[in-house]
Amino acid sequence: MHVVVLPSWYPEFPGDINGCFFREQAIALNKVVQKVGVLYPQMLGFSALKSGLGRREIEVVNDSGLPTYRYHFTNTVPYFEKIIHRGWLKKGEALFVKYIEEHGMPDILHAHSLFKAGFLAQYLSRKYNIPFVVTEHITAYARDNISGKKITQAKPVIESASACIAVSNEFSTLLNRTFVTNKWQYIPNIVSNDFLLHQINSEKTSKENFHFINVCALLPKKRVDILIKAFAIACKTLNNISLDIGGDGPEATRLQELVTELGLNDRVSLLGSLTRDQVKEKMYEADVFVLSSEYETFGVVVVEALALGKPVIATKCGGPETIVSNEVGTLIEKNSPEAMAEAMIQMYRQYEKFDKYEIRAYCDREFSEHSVVGRLVETYHTAISNK
Repeated sequence: MHVVVLPSWYPEFPGDINGCFFREQAIALNKVVQKVGVLYPQMLGFSALKSGLGRREIEVVNDSGLPTYRYHFTNTVPYFEKIIHRGWLKKGEALFVKYIEEHGMPDILHAHSLFKAGFLAQYLSRKYNIPFVVTEHITAYARDNISGKKITQAKPVIESASACIAVSNEFSTLLNRTFVTNKWQYIPNIVSNDFLLHQINSEKTSKENFHFINVCALLPKKRVDILIKAFAIACKTLNNISLDIGGDGPEATRLQELVTELGLNDRVSLLGSLTRDQVKEKMYEADVFVLSSEYETFGVVVVEALALGKPVIATKCGGPETIVSNEVGTLIEKNSPEAMAEAMIQMYRQYEKFDKYEIRAYCDREFSEHSVVGRLVETYHTAISNK
């Protein structure tokens, strides 16, 4: 079987966390099927052109056995959506033509996110008679941030797809309701073997320095402010806890100001942007992972923490409800510092009830490469046979 993956965004380099789960899934697929390629029209902003970084060229690299084709081009008309859309399709087809000249025609296309890769997959599918599947990831649906016009535009893509995949049960229900269909099915993202095969920190946790961690893009929807406020409340009961926050983004300055305002500079560390390896090591050193988001379709960082044997506290924000059971952590209501603080206190007090190796075993059963890729390949086979 020959699969071409079409991501809507993609890592700039192997350690980049932006879209890393697309890359890791493609690498995992490549271990099982005959061939996997990645095609990504990488649209650069107008600022890149002004700074001299804008370029129009195709770049081909071998990334861990994946032939990866990028078309670097500059968006010079940022407010003209139709022109941007046509440009993406044109560049995507140019990549596809070059790819098939060198690797042959694929059996199936797998697009990640309807906007924009889903539209490219539909276009290529119709022109070259190849079935396609699409996986949706974005939180904009839950945030009611997709216009009725865009929903109408996307419906033909969904109707043309051989399969539509959502990365959590709650998300599949939401997408089926949004698009008035029953095509969306649940298949989770994978957890990388880099996390599942990493050594578990088997040292007994010291209650003298109990360590919470959060890793995310510092955006308003991640509600890291709620986490910091919750931690401040928990500190009134527990005087030997600390919190690391990994990631960068527009909220970074405001969050640091909040830490200072609450007098937590000696107990809360904002670590800034982290590579994948740094995320892994920081999680390894921590005791508990905390997710504070208002919206998530899945929660890759949650399963990465589970892979390292860490119990998690997560908000009921769409994705974690599919991931977190009582055996591996605690689910709480979102946007409540009080509920989160209480969960942190209880996790500290009841930490011994969680078995690190059982947490990893659960993660392996549900989210490992073997488990998830098997379901994807079955979906591909069905799509190809029904062509």
